[in-house]
Order: sequence, then structure tokens, then C-alpha cells
Amino acid sequence: MAEHTGTLKQKLSQRLSTRQVQLMQMLTLPVTELEQRIKEELEDNPALEEGTDLQDAEIPDNGLDDGSALTEAEMILGDYADIDDVPDYKLRQIERSSGVSPSDIPFADEESLQENLRAQLLLTSLSEDERRVAEFIIGSLDDDGILRRDLESLMDDLAIYHSIYINEDELAYIESVLRTLDPPGVASRSVQGCLLAQLDRRQDPSPATRLAREIIADHFDLFASKAYDKLRTLLDVDDEELRQAIKIITRLNPSPGLDYTGRLQDNLSIIIPDFVVTEQEGTLVVSLNHSDIPDVRVSREFTDRMKDYTGDLRKVDRGSREAAKFVKQKIDDARWFVDMIHQRNTTLLSTMTAIVDKQREYFLTGDLALLRPMILKDIADLIGADISTVSRVTSTKYVQTDFGVFPLKYFFSESATTDDGEEISTHRVRELIAELIANEDKTHPINDDQLTERLKEEGFIVARRTVAKYRDRLGIPVARLRKEI
Repeated sequence: MAEHTGTLKQKLSQRLSTRQVQLMQMLTLPVTELEQRIKEELEDNPALEEGTDLQDAEIPDNGLDDGSALTEAEMILGDYADIDDVPDYKLRQIERSSGVSPSDIPFADEESLQENLRAQLLLTSLSEDERRVAEFIIGSLDDDGILRRDLESLMDDLAIYHSIYINEDELAYIESVLRTLDPPGVASRSVQGCLLAQLDRRQDPSPATRLAREIIADHFDLFASKAYDKLRTLLDVDDEELRQAIKIITRLNPSPGLDYTGRLQDNLSIIIPDFVVTEQEGTLVVSLNHSDIPDVRVSREFTDRMKDYTGDLRKVDRGSREAAKFVKQKIDDARWFVDMIHQRNTTLLSTMTAIVDKQREYFLTGDLALLRPMILKDIADLIGADISTVSRVTSTKYVQTDFGVFPLKYFFSESATTDDGEEISTHRVRELIAELIANEDKTHPINDDQLTERLKEEGFIVARRTVAKYRDRLGIPVARLRKEI
């Protein structure tokens, strides 16, 4: 017989309650999403209303304490009306706001690439059926205006989803018509084809343009990798001839669709700061940017109805008991939501205040050189919070200063050491790397080893691999890809 043995193990674990999870989620919300979250809660919970928090508005005990089991004999409530009478949030918000109306935002004036191309279709000789196919192709373009879907997949989707049956020759013809539209190069099947289409549209017979077309058509990979020495040898041209051809190519647009997408994104991506930091007679003042966020409180009507009870708990009908249970739950939820907003605001203010205290010289002057090394743990220690809490607060928030609007992450950086042992923010090192590269000789760009030596000459001791990491973060390619002729 097999012998069965058992052991006992003690394990310590921590589980977050639903409300703790809600609070952590609330900390991550930027001001725009907080506004929407409050709106949703006002609509969902009739025990919550707009207004400043009520003082001393308490619910009588009645045995309905949180966490205890509720029995039918412990609850009573008379008639309760207007449960769905939620304040007109949107109307009051608009009346309260002195800013620009959403209808005045100018992004509606911008035309998308798809809209522009559809309008141009009306000027072509395509039939109505062909225009339907052309509109489908337009909808299949990537944001940069390139058509990366093959003919077969387009034909399959047209047949399956639109019951349009077309052969490859007909589809290729419609694509060719699309490529005659503006912007030049749109609906090409690759960046290479896009550049060739733009060169062909120029109808320029000059030697430089002919050479540019040969480079793109026959040596595109060498051009993309900036292997200019190999190009010069293969094409048997001198530096000046190659330079003129490259100059023509670099003036072309490899992503014609982004001209439209970029304009729309510029108008749509309006950043609303969560904090405002101002300097008043040498004092830095930190405030939350909540001008359009309504104050919320527990409805006095609901709390008064709980106070009005004077009857016998044992003589009420089941409906009234269920009503009492419902109202008590809604009031509890409303109180928790109000408290959660308060905790969120308190945590955000303490975090931002600690950042400002740590970076006081920067907020007074805007001088990047005065930005001190700072990590999440520094702020967590200052406010007595967990690092994860500080991370949630700073991950999606922006602050408006006298020198511009910045993400909170901007103020965090590791330290670098100067040759005299002084610790400085790595922001200064990255700024210097950008300056050195901006001022380099583009025909002989400096590599990472040379950047490391230049930084050392400036008094900054930084390893080569660190220099490469900072250059990558700045979005700057390696020296070989920055070379010009």
C-alpha cells in the first residue's frame, strides 16, 4: 500500500481589494480621462451629484455598517423618488467653462488623405463601378499613402465583402489611375516605387534627374544605406554629379500620406496639462488643472431619506427592504468615489510638489543644465509612498510651467559624473550629444567612439555603450547613415 504523507506550509500573500485596484487605476488617469470617468459615475450612481463635498452628512447606523451581513429586519426606507434624476452634467459643464467650445476646434477643417483622393476620383474617367473599387483601394492605403496589399488579397476582399468580382488587369488599371492623383507617389506599392513615381511626374530630362532615377531604380539598397563610395564607383560619376542626384532624391517625399495624417494629428493631439506650476515672487506654486472638472458629493436627498426612517423594521414590506439595500449601496459607492477623488488629488499634489522641490532651480530658470538627477525612488521616499504609486502618477501626466508643457517623466533621469566628481543629470549629456552631432561635418560624421572622446573633453565621463544608448534615445542614427556628400 502506498504511504500518504501531508505537510503544512505557511505562505504570506497580499491581495488587493476591488477598491484598492480602483484607486490605483484612478491615479493613472490624466485630466481628460478623469473628466470622462466622473461623468460616467454621475450617470451611473444617482446618489452622487455635482457640488462641493457635504459636511457632517452622515447616514444613521441602522445596523447597515460596511462589511457586515445585511438582514431583512435591519433595513427600512420609505418611498424614494427621482433616482434617475441625474444632474445635466454636460450642460452645466459647458456653462461653467470659459474656454473654447469643442465645436470651435479646428481639426474639422482639415481633410484626410482618403477624403482628398475620393474627391479627385470624380474628376477621373473611371466608371461608377470602377470608382467603388478605387474607393476600396483608397481605404486600404497605409497612413503613409503606400499600398502594401497584394492584388490577390484585394480581389478576395472585394469579392467576399462587396460582391465585386474583378480580374488582376482591371484592378491594376484602377491602381494606375490612383497613382495619377495627388499627392505624387500615392498608392505606390513601395517607398522605392513612390520615389520613382515622383521623379517620373517631374518630367525633368536633366542629367541629375536621370542619375537620380537610375539610383532609385537600380541601386536603391545602396542609396538607403548611404553607401556613396560604392555608388560613385558603380555609376562612374564624380562627387559633384552624385551630390546633385542625391539632392534631388532627398527632396522627394517617401511618405506622401503623412502630410495629411500629420496635420490631423497635430490638431487632434492637444495636450491638456494635469498640473500648473507658476513662480510668484520667488515662490513656486503647484496646482491641479481641474478648472473643467466638476466637484462631486453624496446626494443630500439620499442621506436625508435614510435619516427620515421612524418606522418598525419588522413591519415593512420586502420591496422597501430591497430599496433600502439599494440606496445604502449607492451611498456607500458614492462616498467611496468622493474619497477616491480626494485621495487621488492629494497624492498627485504631493508628488508634483516633491518633484518641484527636488528640481527647484530648473522650475525657476528653465535651464536644462540645472536639472538634477532624480529617480522614482527619490520622490517615493520624499512623500512616503511606494515606487509603483509614483510611477502611476507620473506615467501619463503633464505639467504646464513658465517654460512650456512637459511630461512628468521628463524630470526623471539617472546621473552622470563629471571629471571632478560632480553628479549631473543625463539630460545634460544627451543635450550635448545632440549639439555635437548637429554641428558635425556631415561629410565625415563623428562615430560613437569620437562622441565619447568629445564628451570627455567637455568634462563628462561616459562609456561608449552609454553614448550609443543616449544617441538611440534621441532618435539619431549611426554615423554611417548620417553621412552626406
